[in-house]
Amino acid sequence: MESLLFGTNRGAFTGAIDKSGLFEEANGGTLLLDEINSLSPILQAKLLRAIQEKTIRRIGGTHEKEIDVRIIATINEDPFEAIAHNRLREDLYYRLSVVTLCLPPLRERKEDIPALVQHFIEKYNTQFGLNVTDVDVNVREFFYAYDWPGNVRELEHIIEGSMNLIEDETIITAFHLPTRFRERIKTEFNMQHALTTHNTDAPKTLKHTIEKMEKNYINQILKENHGNISQAAKFLGLSRQNLQYRIKKLHLHI
Repeated sequence: MESLLFGTNRGAFTGAIDKSGLFEEANGGTLLLDEINSLSPILQAKLLRAIQEKTIRRIGGTHEKEIDVRIIATINEDPFEAIAHNRLREDLYYRLSVVTLCLPPLRERKEDIPALVQHFIEKYNTQFGLNVTDVDVNVREFFYAYDWPGNVRELEHIIEGSMNLIEDETIITAFHLPTRFRERIKTEFNMQHALTTHNTDAPKTLKHTIEKMEKNYINQILKENHGNISQAAKFLGLSRQNLQYRIKKLHLHI
């Protein structure tokens, strides 16, 4: 990773050649550093020095090169939690956090799923030479119901893996998904079928079933907290903003 960031000089180690690193290549522009908490403490220290001094030295090099690079860095956990557990240098965090943006996990913004699915389908259509247009209704409903512990990257990997199994089809179905997801969709379809068979008033899709359960549960928690959104959100483990979004989406009246 160090050679990737700062570059190498010929002879620095066996097989090393003269090669610029990402800092040199991004000179005068912007460099995105993904998940900086995964970098080693030593590399974080070298990164901090490069940002502060605005110079870098290639591995095996003897002189400094001036750089002018805007840094955008991402982290996949609470930065203060990472600092507390020595996964992120505190001085590096404060040096980078001039402007901080928090992007909610995918499970809290499922309205973005259709756009993300289309984006990844287009990406891998180009890469694999396919003509996939969408996912089918069962897959889409499963995507809405799933919690996405691996976030957007997990969604991309599922789409990529599914499209590796596509031949002449234009729609991604449950058959194309990884085995663990196929089994879950099959189980949930059977549960849904049992509900609709024994209750003619039951919702006709898995998505509607889940929404009804969510609506009833949130409504109950709001009643128990006398309509106090902040207290209800804390009880549910949601942000106030996310709970307000769900109240609006589910047409709840406080």
